[in-house]
Amino acid sequence: MDPSKRKSIFFANDGDDNSSSGDLSSFTKRGTITPGKIANAREGELSQMIDVESEQKYQEIIELLVTGGYFRARISGLSPFDKVVGGMAWSITASNVDVDADLFFQENSNIKQKVSLSEELIKALNRMKCPFPLQAQHITLLNYITLFPIIRWLITKVIETREETGDLLRMYSISMFGKDYIAPIDEEMKQSLSESCDFIESVEKRYKPTRKFKRGNTKSTPTQTLLEYGKLHRISRLPTNVNENKEAAQKLESQLGGKDGGKDSSEAEREEEEKKIKQMMKGMKGVEGDALSKVSGGVLKSFLPSEEITNLSERYGDMSDVGGVEGGKMMGEKLHRQKISNLEKLIQQKQQELEQIISAHSERQKELEQLQLLVGKKQAFNERIIRETEKLDALETPENTKALQALRSLVLLNETLIAQEELFKQSCKRQMVEYKQKIEQLLSQDASTQEDQLDSDRQQQIQQAFDNDVGKLKKLKLLLNKKNRDISLIQRYLDELPSRAELLQYQRQFVELSEQSSSKLTETRQYYTTYNTYEDKKTLLENELSILNSIQSKYSVAMSSTTNKELFIKSMDQIIDGIQQVLDKSDNKWNVEKVRHDTLSDQYMTLLDQERNYYKLTKDFEEECRKNELLIKKLNELQ
Repeated sequence: MDPSKRKSIFFANDGDDNSSSGDLSSFTKRGTITPGKIANAREGELSQMIDVESEQKYQEIIELLVTGGYFRARISGLSPFDKVVGGMAWSITASNVDVDADLFFQENSNIKQKVSLSEELIKALNRMKCPFPLQAQHITLLNYITLFPIIRWLITKVIETREETGDLLRMYSISMFGKDYIAPIDEEMKQSLSESCDFIESVEKRYKPTRKFKRGNTKSTPTQTLLEYGKLHRISRLPTNVNENKEAAQKLESQLGGKDGGKDSSEAEREEEEKKIKQMMKGMKGVEGDALSKVSGGVLKSFLPSEEITNLSERYGDMSDVGGVEGGKMMGEKLHRQKISNLEKLIQQKQQELEQIISAHSERQKELEQLQLLVGKKQAFNERIIRETEKLDALETPENTKALQALRSLVLLNETLIAQEELFKQSCKRQMVEYKQKIEQLLSQDASTQEDQLDSDRQQQIQQAFDNDVGKLKKLKLLLNKKNRDISLIQRYLDELPSRAELLQYQRQFVELSEQSSSKLTETRQYYTTYNTYEDKKTLLENELSILNSIQSKYSVAMSSTTNKELFIKSMDQIIDGIQQVLDKSDNKWNVEKVRHDTLSDQYMTLLDQERNYYKLTKDFEEECRKNELLIKKLNELQ
């Protein structure tokens, strides 16, 4: 038997003596399927029918993505999955919506990455409130008819987002451009602005204001100031004692050389000085009558009360009668002391007001901190409620909708009971405080024995009502605990139930595991078949070798005589008959296996035809259902 014939049933390469791994890989390898090409099933390749509508939707999806701005869809080297799913991920990102999902797209992904990306896309679409239903298998299997309205909706969202943020992005881009570059219009504007600035500067210099009047008689200002404070320059220069006057007169006479000249010069100086003082007094009277009284009165009212102003005016009137240097000095000292005392009182008053303001500020600061803590707690509680609500919304599926509704009703009942419990506690505390106040009032009053009896009855009624309320409170607490236990049980039950996404993932993993196990089983069977084939080949070769060795060893003996030669020929005929029988058995077995292989191949082709018909009929049925829905919708509109 030729072992290569037995091997040709399973392997394509009959004469290869290398390891069987290459043959197994060539046996288990499927051909690449291209759209529109009918593959040969006998060579291990599947066939795929041309779907005109899906191809049309695919081209429309590519046009939509390019129109929206996803120009990677034009690259011919990318697969349809990378183009379509990458366009969906880009559209969701460009919509500027917080979807709380990691849309990490990678080209040439494996099955696990494709499934995880499909699930993330579905979560993102649910967060965006997509009006069209979508499942993970629609994305992984590229159901273009289902994906087309979703991608169209996403492109619409992208265009709306661009309309909203287009002006802002344009302003930002212009601002960034202006930091490094200058446009020709800006250069012209800058040049014209510099020219206009030069013109304005020249006009300002030309019409600059010039001083026409100057303040005159600046030497009399110190003298006027001294006169305002009652320190006359003439009197201050006079000596206070008679002895001093005499000494000064003698010095003057000795210096001038005579008494008459000194007296005349001193009298002339005094008269001239008195004239100057009178002139200054006349000018100061006019100021006092007009503007000084108005300004000084407003300033004094802002610092001193009206009573002190009147007292000061009276004192000033009394002191004005006192003449000479001593009266002026006393008046100035008294005014200075009064001013210091008034300022000290004012400082004390302002310090007291400052302390009151500081204490009020500290109290308000404490109240503000308490309110901020309360607001922080409320915000944290609100955020926790929002997170829990989002988790419940994410867990909601058609299977556990009823359970979630029951859970929501129980949670609402729980919150209502808690609120009622708080209100009841507050009312009980308020009533207890009122009753305690009434009891204290009744105890403080001197009432009669009958009133005491009535009070005891009233107290018993109050105690009985209080006991009843306490019993109701205990019952409500028991009911609340029971509801909490029910809620926890339902929540654990919901946690144990797998969601639709988990079920789909489990199903997908089971299918992949089944495919891996079947392929591994087929590979193992092929290893066993290969081993048996080589083992049979080895056995036959060993038999052949033993026969040849026996023939070679007996050939010289058999050729020695005629009798031995005849016996040798008979033994050779027997050996040939045995080999022919083994060969006939092997041929019969090979023919049986070949017939079985042809039968299975025909059955496989029949099943493939049935599968094609099934997919075609299913597609036609879906199309008819869609047409039926459209007709029903139109009929309802006409009615």
